[in-house]
Amino acid sequence: MNKKGFTLIELLIVIGILAILTAAVVIVLNPAELLKQARDSQRLTDLDAMKNAIALYVADATTPNIGAATTCYAYAGAPATSACGARFTTATTVGSASTTKAVDGTGWIPVNLASMASGSPLSALPVDPSHGATYYYAYAASTTSLTFEINAVLESTKFGPKMLSDGGNSDTLYEVGSYPGLSL
Repeated sequence: MNKKGFTLIELLIVIGILAILTAAVVIVLNPAELLKQARDSQRLTDLDAMKNAIALYVADATTPNIGAATTCYAYAGAPATSACGARFTTATTVGSASTTKAVDGTGWIPVNLASMASGSPLSALPVDPSHGATYYYAYAASTTSLTFEINAVLESTKFGPKMLSDGGNSDTLYEVGSYPGLSL
């Protein structure tokens, strides 16, 4: 009598090989790092969009209002400490903790993008994908030179080095804006 099938030892060997391959794939792909990279990609896109929108506003408005000098603005939930957790060198007070993403000047960034002749380039002000005590966007401006800075913290090993080469004055923040030294 010829019985066909797999022995218990053969099945255990195949299961063991599959377990080793699965572990290798998880280690190589590192899903936690991929999630960090996805959030950082969103942060880079958000900051670039906000920078371009505010720059367009400053160029478009006859008397632009980009916020109070020496004030840091952040979406509600950011650290309510002086200078938004010391992110800015000259920002000494925290703007109102806005819970709105409106682009009409009442949002967390006090710039009325809706007043532009062509309309607002943003439908809403973005917030950090992991918004909390460490990960949040912050904004400060100089009213005398009409310059501004927006910053965020990047968390992935792929995008983290951008914080060192962004032209800003902090190696622990990703800084973008219209000021060459980014030392607001």
